[in-house]
Amino acid sequence: MIKVKSYLSKISRDIHLFELLRGASTTFIFKIVGLLTGYVLAVYITNRYGAHVFGQYVTALLIVEILAIISRLGLDTSLVRFLSKYVQIGAIHLVKRLYIKSMSIVIVVALIFSFSLMFFSTPIAHFMNIEKEYLVIVTYSFLPLVLFHMNVQAIRGLKKMISFSFLNTIAISLFTFLILVVMSYFLSDDKLPIYAYVVSVFLMTLGSYALWFRHSFQLEKNSISEHELLSTKELLNISFPLLMGQSMMLIMGKVDLFMLASMSSSEQVGIYNIALKLSMMSYMGLMAVNSIAAPKFSELHASGNVQGLKKIVQQSTKTIFWISLPSIIIFLFLPESILNLFGEEFKIAALTLIILSIGKMFSAISGSVGTFLQMVGKQKVFQNILVFAAALNIVLNYVLIPKYGIEGAAFASAISGVLWNLWMIIYIKKNFGFYTIYLPWIKK
Repeated sequence: MIKVKSYLSKISRDIHLFELLRGASTTFIFKIVGLLTGYVLAVYITNRYGAHVFGQYVTALLIVEILAIISRLGLDTSLVRFLSKYVQIGAIHLVKRLYIKSMSIVIVVALIFSFSLMFFSTPIAHFMNIEKEYLVIVTYSFLPLVLFHMNVQAIRGLKKMISFSFLNTIAISLFTFLILVVMSYFLSDDKLPIYAYVVSVFLMTLGSYALWFRHSFQLEKNSISEHELLSTKELLNISFPLLMGQSMMLIMGKVDLFMLASMSSSEQVGIYNIALKLSMMSYMGLMAVNSIAAPKFSELHASGNVQGLKKIVQQSTKTIFWISLPSIIIFLFLPESILNLFGEEFKIAALTLIILSIGKMFSAISGSVGTFLQMVGKQKVFQNILVFAAALNIVLNYVLIPKYGIEGAAFASAISGVLWNLWMIIYIKKNFGFYTIYLPWIKK
């Protein structure tokens, strides 16, 4: 009892650790609820419509997700970095100006992609083994989806973690499920899941605007006038490497689904996606901590507090490890029982789930390496490492999927993920003087 009180007292005295744990615990709860909501939605679709329809649904969302990341040009990550910095230094007058400038650029790019997606829907649908109608329907959600993600990251930059966590982890899945249940009661159509998703994106985009305006108007009006807004050229020079990093992260996380869609069938995509979704439980600690750690890294780096930066990085990794450990144990020993919840046909992904979970666990013990590099101005290093790892991932998928199917895709994802995490760990040690990795049996 005395040790517990001593530990709690230590936490309360360390303002950065306290903020990290408070933000991470809030985000963690939302992550759990978000994942459970996603699982409930997946169970509903797979049990009511089958693996084929679920595969079509997943592939349609994958296409818009890839193009939505490209359309944002890395400006969403720049918003996190610079909004948190502007709030920290008191340059409140720059917050709204940066938001408006970033949004203006992104809207133009997103409209170009929307029209292109509609115009080339036939060849894209053929290449991805998806029905053209699914692609046409989901295209209507493209611009709102891009704007939604920009608002979510802007709110994250203000460190409004409850609003950010709800929007980022729960909102779209929850409302897709609710809308789908209502639609299914009155209508009978295999495309209802994709219709429900589109309606949900529209509603949540409006909600994200409401929350952004609410939080931004609550900022204190004090301002430091000598700070100037980044020019469009400066902003894009910073954002493009972040875009490359985000694109490579997407490739690392989604190229297996993308290549399965083009090289196999909708059923295989649907089955693999369930294993991938479940494996994210082994990753949720990293996602939860990253949400609050990103602005903290930027804040401490901007103030030149190197020791504080080292401390918060290592504390965050330790937190990630213990959050992630229970799920990896469950997936290693009970994979078939978990997968059976989605239907008998999904049990064949047991080995796939084990492989993916081990890969995600390695990311967890490595810490917030990618987020750290992006928030301390090393986005080009982050980009270069991920370009190599993404290329390796594509090659491994190309070789392994024809031979081993979904297990081959899982091996490709795990191997490339381990590689880029190790590379970033070594780079941070060499250039910042500390390891991010945490292993409980190694005393520091």
